Amino acid sequence: MPRFFPTPLSAALALSALAGSPSLAQDNYLDSIKPVLRERCYSCHGALEQKAGLRVDTVGSLLRGGESGPALHPGQPQSSLILRRVNAGDPDMRMPPEGEPLTAETKDALRLWILAGSPAPNHEEADSDAGSHWAFRPPQRPNLTPGALAAGANPIDLLLSRAWSVAGLRPQPLTPPETQLRRLYLDLTGLPPSREDLQSFLASSRPDRFTRIADRLLASPQHGERWARHWMDIWRYSDWYGLGDQLRNSQKHIWRWRDWIVDSLNRDVGYDRMILEMLAGDELAPEDPDTLRATGFLARNYYLFNRTTWLDSTIEHTGKAFLGLTIHCAKCHDHKYDPIRHQDYYRFRALFEPHQIRLDAVPGTTDFDRDGLPRAFDAHPNALTYLHRRGNEMDPDASNPIEPGIPAFLETEAFTVQPVDLPQSAWAPGTAPTVRQNWLSEAGQAVRAAQAELAKAAARLAQVHATPTEAESLALASARSLAAQLQLEALQARIRADDALFTHSAHSQADSLAAIAARAEKRHALASSEADVLDLAAQLAEPDRAGDSEKLREKLRETEKHLAAAQQAFLERPVDTSYRPLPGSRQALETPEHQFDSYPAGYPRQSTGRRLALARWIVDPKNPLTARVASNHVWTRCFGQSLVNDPADFGRRSPRPPLHEILDFLALELLDHNWDLEHLHRLIVASEAFRRHSSLRDADPETLARDPDNLLLWKFPTRRMEAQVLRDALFHLSGNLDLALGGPSLDPAQPSPTPRRSLYFKHSRDDQNLFLGLFDDALIQECYRRTESIVPQQALALVNSREALDAAADISRRLQHFEPSASDDDFINAAFQTVLGRSPDSSESASCAAALSEFRQFETAPSETGSGPRARLVHALLNHNDFITIR
Repeated sequence: MPRFFPTPLSAALALSALAGSPSLAQDNYLDSIKPVLRERCYSCHGALEQKAGLRVDTVGSLLRGGESGPALHPGQPQSSLILRRVNAGDPDMRMPPEGEPLTAETKDALRLWILAGSPAPNHEEADSDAGSHWAFRPPQRPNLTPGALAAGANPIDLLLSRAWSVAGLRPQPLTPPETQLRRLYLDLTGLPPSREDLQSFLASSRPDRFTRIADRLLASPQHGERWARHWMDIWRYSDWYGLGDQLRNSQKHIWRWRDWIVDSLNRDVGYDRMILEMLAGDELAPEDPDTLRATGFLARNYYLFNRTTWLDSTIEHTGKAFLGLTIHCAKCHDHKYDPIRHQDYYRFRALFEPHQIRLDAVPGTTDFDRDGLPRAFDAHPNALTYLHRRGNEMDPDASNPIEPGIPAFLETEAFTVQPVDLPQSAWAPGTAPTVRQNWLSEAGQAVRAAQAELAKAAARLAQVHATPTEAESLALASARSLAAQLQLEALQARIRADDALFTHSAHSQADSLAAIAARAEKRHALASSEADVLDLAAQLAEPDRAGDSEKLREKLRETEKHLAAAQQAFLERPVDTSYRPLPGSRQALETPEHQFDSYPAGYPRQSTGRRLALARWIVDPKNPLTARVASNHVWTRCFGQSLVNDPADFGRRSPRPPLHEILDFLALELLDHNWDLEHLHRLIVASEAFRRHSSLRDADPETLARDPDNLLLWKFPTRRMEAQVLRDALFHLSGNLDLALGGPSLDPAQPSPTPRRSLYFKHSRDDQNLFLGLFDDALIQECYRRTESIVPQQALALVNSREALDAAADISRRLQHFEPSASDDDFINAAFQTVLGRSPDSSESASCAAALSEFRQFETAPSETGSGPRARLVHALLNHNDFITIR
């Protein structure tokens, strides 16, 4: 029924039509009025809240009205309060009070419906109470027949069979074994099976051959890489990006968080522990760098220019990723659908208010641009949170600080905030032994290098025909050697002063040791500036630097100013206890105007414990959301089809899933098995549902008519390989894939393709591999589920890309190397098994044989092994739909 939006000229005719047809008027209410009431009015006058005692979610409630009497008088628009309020000219009286007024079309539809007598459907249901929403109630274990379970039936299959029986559906049969195997490999490792894997599987007669392979794949390092990319999508992984060298988003070396995800999955760390470490690893294990890596989840949200924008992202994606709640919708007002109040948003923000991001030193370097560990910590434990009126950060309610908390409707005794006392290495990272070793090692290397250069300069000057230049070189080498030695001495003095400053706050020698360190720093600064002046003067004297003379002179003048300042500072005799404690970390800039050196070397000795309290509440078994959300993510990526329509929103806009019993079953399995994700994988891949045919060929017509969207999973859903799987498969099948784990992110724009897994490419707004981008790579800002497009460039990439062409040649070479005398028929069969994971049928074999003959007619010279007609055939198979599709 189309919406009924009459113009003034047609109003009389419209009224006549509505008056003469109650069903038409009722349709007008259901189609044009009730959706607007739901969207704009239910948050204040629905199940969540009834301001002035009024509900508007049924005609009956409008007739009952509220404190001001009935809101509706059928047949009397002028007497109906609801129409008067939506038409009010006074902004203080107009409803709804927020956002734009209702459109003229909606107001006309409302007036005509009232004139027609306000007909409503029989037994109109009111908006459901928030507490009755399926996702806000504890999961319930489905009632399954004990006999069937005892016989070894998979509970997933039993629950699906029950749903099919009720709906009158007939499922598709199991798919052939080779397709099952390929599906399993791609799901658990993201790599297709080799030809040898396929042949071994088909030759086995063991009844448990499938589950044995599943266990082996789950135990392989490639499983962690495959599923890390899934969770990286959900948790918004992004390498740093900004403008030039200015970091504006995420953090440098965030790849350490990526490696933590891979490592955690490969060690089968419980999902609950992963959440605890990501949100509060610094409070949970403040001295464990392996755990601290996990807080990259928080570091990824960093944004240089606006703290509120930064925290908004943290709140939104913590809520979506772990709880399936759109908490961010309450930033400006009470949530329109879920029982999350405006104040709840800022209680949630207060949990994150104190935290900041920093880079901690890692063994081997003191250069944080070169390497470091991005991690969270509480820099401002006393920071206050204020409610922003209508979400405007320029209009905070400073009279009422907000206490940290969770949405009130989900509060349990599991949420308790307890401050966390930190060890010294966490709040004074410069005192950590590895940090000191880094500085001393680099300073020692500098001393040895300078002394070696000094010895060379002295040897040159000792020669019979030494020139003045050699004398100048000796003076410069001597100055550099002195500066290096003084740097080492200054470091040693700073370490002694740090011990007094940080280890014992009332140390009797703290001031004197600080004075010694300050003096040592001044001596080093003076010697370093003297060496720099000599160095620049020597460069100016070089004939081949004449073109740079002006720049060198300007630099020399600046260096001479530094030298003068260093001399003055050194000559000042008053006791100076202002030295620089050894830096063991670098705090992220809080504004563009700040400088790294302006932050203290030490941090608060106590963390608030707020994030740890949040994490423990999220993973509390009584929380009805977390296990369901996680189980749905696993299911979605196994089947390419979500149990819940929106994986990031389990709120009241999300209807009860058709396969709700399976979702609850998986959630409880996850909880009962200590949040073991691999347990869910085993259950899913062992099910017949996972091994069912994906084709519509020979599908039952009644089944297809009753469930055309496959909501009850009577067949396996087909989907295209994700971008990373497609690229990795090309390298894997050609025998070139480098299976090394971890390490810094790779430049995606390098001229020759790297054989590393695609997981390791830099992934940010500014860095993306072109091939991956063509096949719908993960979005940077949000990717709770991959999108899938079909564009011509994808076909062109598989035809013309370096990756595809090289793979075709290498696969052909490998096949001919292992079977150099293979006939065309044998080669065709081997190529199909290698590329498509199956043997060809008779028509495919005939077509391929004809193609090889045709290819050879165009050969002008003998082909090298791995190129020519057979390589072209492999290339054609790489462009086959069965290669790029997960069936």
